[in-house]
Amino acid sequence: MSDTTSNPYNPYQAPAADLNARSPDPGRSGSIEDALAGRYDFAIGDVLYEAWQLTPGMKGTFWRGAVPLYLAYLLAAVVGGVLYKNAPVMRVLFNLFLGAVAPVLFLGLVAMGVRRAAGLSIALATAFCGLRKALPAFIAGLLTTLLTYVGLALLLLPGIYLAIAYCMTFPLIADRDFGPWQALETSRQVVSKHWFKYCGLLGMMGLLVGVSAVPLGIGLIWTVPWAANVLGVAYRRTFGIVATA
Repeated sequence: MSDTTSNPYNPYQAPAADLNARSPDPGRSGSIEDALAGRYDFAIGDVLYEAWQLTPGMKGTFWRGAVPLYLAYLLAAVVGGVLYKNAPVMRVLFNLFLGAVAPVLFLGLVAMGVRRAAGLSIALATAFCGLRKALPAFIAGLLTTLLTYVGLALLLLPGIYLAIAYCMTFPLIADRDFGPWQALETSRQVVSKHWFKYCGLLGMMGLLVGVSAVPLGIGLIWTVPWAANVLGVAYRRTFGIVATA
């Protein structure tokens, strides 16, 4: 399906973007067996470039789902900040709660990136599939946040290690319906085999998203869905995709 359509009987009509275009055929894919054995690899630049090629044709659908989800998260963060600004212990507990709720809200956006990387179409309903998988997403979010916080509080480096090692937890839940601990441990075991490469990939992704936010945040229109695609492409090249979302 083309990203644009036009009326052949009206040559002056502006082309209309197909907001739910099928993505190009996916490239190299891994498998869960090879991933666990460490038999996977990817070039950071290749992943970033492929993800960028997948971004046109999905932004409209992505943002129609993302805007209400981001607003809900922002509202919860603001309310919690006001309620617990003078209660440090409660503020820490509320931050743990936010860390657990975020995956429930944003799992569908991760699923969009995974489906796009697999060459599958996406729909607005995809953005809200995290609500269907709320319990495993919530538990995994709570465990990820808690373990990362503990690691950062102890020696800093363990927290950084876990933050990267757990990066495939939510694609695994979105794509394969893994349970919380199974997703956490599978992500940690697999990512640890190429931890520095994943660290470089996520670091470059975060840097580019941050830079894009400088000019009034306009660049985020492109880089936020691109970031979802980066996770999707890296996930596909590592684990392969079964697309249960």
